[in-house]
Amino acid sequence: MDAHRYIAGYEIYVDGHPFWWGHLAVQLDAADPLLQQPQALLDHLCAMAAQRHDVSAAQVRLKMISRV
Repeated sequence: MDAHRYIAGYEIYVDGHPFWWGHLAVQLDAADPLLQQPQALLDHLCAMAAQRHDVSAAQVRLKMISRV
């Protein structure tokens, strides 16, 4: 099984100002549908960061994404 691993850096914005930053990692199986739709992967990463900080995904700004 071939896995795709990504690390992403992000910032959380509140009232237009950076409030928090962090990093997260995700591992997806090669057959995962997220790999076929790049926007879905970006949305998934934003949702993960938002859940971590109890904010909306719209408040998350991805700063970098790297495949490792």
